[in-house]
Amino acid sequence: MQNKEPIHGADATKTAHPSSVSDQSGLLSSKRFLPLFVTQFFSALNDNVYKQAVLLLLIFQAASVADGALYSNLAAGLFILPFFLFSGMAGQLAEKNEKSRLIRIIKFCEIPIMVIGAISILTQLIWLMLATVFLMGLQSTFFGPLKYSILPQHVARDELTKANGLVESGTFVAILLGTIFGTYYITQEAGPMYISIAILALATVGFISSRFIPLSPANDPELNFTFNIFSSTKDVFKTLNAQTESVGKSVVGISWFWLIGAIILTALPNYVKHEMGGDELVVTAALVVFSLSIAIGSLLCEKLSRSRIELGIVPFGAILITVFLFLLSQEPNISAYRDVPESLLTVSEVFASGDMIYHLIWMGAIGIAAGFYTVPLYALIQQRTEENSRSRVIAANNVLNALFMVGSAIISIVTLSVLEWSIPQLLLLLAGLNLLISVYIYTKVPEFFLRFVIYMLAICMYRVRTKGEKNIPDEGPAVIIGNHVSFVDWMFILAASPRPIRFVVFAPIYYSKSLHWLFKMAKAIPIDSEKANPVAFQRAFDDVAHALERGELVGIFPEGKLTGDGSIDTFRRGIERIISRSPVPVVPLHLGGLWGSMFSRKTKWRLPRLRWSLVSVSIGEAVAPKDVEADALRAKVIALKEEHSPDID
Repeated sequence: MQNKEPIHGADATKTAHPSSVSDQSGLLSSKRFLPLFVTQFFSALNDNVYKQAVLLLLIFQAASVADGALYSNLAAGLFILPFFLFSGMAGQLAEKNEKSRLIRIIKFCEIPIMVIGAISILTQLIWLMLATVFLMGLQSTFFGPLKYSILPQHVARDELTKANGLVESGTFVAILLGTIFGTYYITQEAGPMYISIAILALATVGFISSRFIPLSPANDPELNFTFNIFSSTKDVFKTLNAQTESVGKSVVGISWFWLIGAIILTALPNYVKHEMGGDELVVTAALVVFSLSIAIGSLLCEKLSRSRIELGIVPFGAILITVFLFLLSQEPNISAYRDVPESLLTVSEVFASGDMIYHLIWMGAIGIAAGFYTVPLYALIQQRTEENSRSRVIAANNVLNALFMVGSAIISIVTLSVLEWSIPQLLLLLAGLNLLISVYIYTKVPEFFLRFVIYMLAICMYRVRTKGEKNIPDEGPAVIIGNHVSFVDWMFILAASPRPIRFVVFAPIYYSKSLHWLFKMAKAIPIDSEKANPVAFQRAFDDVAHALERGELVGIFPEGKLTGDGSIDTFRRGIERIISRSPVPVVPLHLGGLWGSMFSRKTKWRLPRLRWSLVSVSIGEAVAPKDVEADALRAKVIALKEEHSPDID
């Protein structure tokens, strides 16, 4: 029995979001984002000013090197411990309550914590310093799920990558500034007083800015909250397991990044001193390069993503991280740049050298690649997680991040202390492990690799101009139809779409030896002619119906064949049959600029020529199910061609 009612109404295919702004500076100045950005920036800045100052005080007060190492590791462990114990509770609280109020409460708590911290620095009581570090970790534990889950409530979907890029870049700039400030002033005669004033002032500014964060309704007010840390932690991981594989593996990918970052930052001073032969200022320069590069990469990610969540950049970032970790693992020839054996190079000497400067470049390249890698993953988690579970998923992510950071310490201890490896050998191990982890993630979630292939072919080999991409619904089922110009039309449509699309592909092409792996990865639906294989023909329509029932996008080319002369042929009635069974919106589009390319029939009898040309994807407004008719859809595609692409075709 056929369902004559639309699966989703017109309102169901759109989600109400704030209006987007055109660039990062516009978003940064908006009242819906700026207060959260400022709050997060000063929170990260304050954490690192205090932690760095305390770290140096603990080392200076230690009776021996072993005691200094013990205090340092104890402080790091106490900061991470709350993430293990209380992230589950933090995720549940963020899910159940209005978020801006919770943030204000948490930021207010930072003020008395910093009062205790100031007393600990002025009195230099070790136990009070360690207690403050634990309280700071506790506060960060409850703030983490809020700052990421609140973003989708205040920024549009096409701003998520932009917003995450700004948050990540601001965070790493704050980490850098906090580390430098804490290191410099705690060594001054009046340093403890300067640090005490600074942390109290930063906590106050953070609380004031938090008062301007817009209201953010609770995602799940009826959620059962528990004070049992084991039950709450189990709950957030149960919620994570209920998400799609892409969300789960994104969490793993982010946690892996924190493992790599923790190892690099921990090993950086020794690497610069013993492998590059640099002095203390060179260590600072390397820290500046690495931190600022992550910030730059986070901002560049939005530009390369064309203001969308572009998963194709994630494998690109992973490949770059592997390559530059390998280059960084190649030991430089220090003796060639030393006038006196065992002397340390200054910053000017490092910049004047040929080999040393490259190692700073490799550090910067790893940082930029890290921005490419992490920003789309954070945005994907926010977009593809249901609102009533987003905070708990982020809480589970925080637990895994903490676990991987502990793993980074274990890897460093085992390789450097037990096995007595050099730091370059450790970096080489990281490069290999990063490659293996990346292959694992992209094998489990082929969408990442597919988007990478599409990004490299459709974006890097061609200039793709997209118009009307907002006409593709943010969620819910729809059928995407367009003219059929080349063998790679589907790639350019996927490149223009913010969502995955399952294309209906002619069976002989789908099962071809050279392309079957790619179409299988794209979850394409094979179809054969009704006369040649009626069973496969009917199965394709069943698969399309099932995909639409699950709320997916399905793409078809109603002409049923490639154009032989560049014109738009008659649309077959298969689209009407699909909509009759599954009444969903139909989104028409026109592809321009591909006729005459190496993938079209125009080049059939001559040597294909690869050229960097302009391709247009013009997307029209959705057609309601009741208005779907093959000839009318063809007319809309022709109108799109005349309206948007006369200069291309």
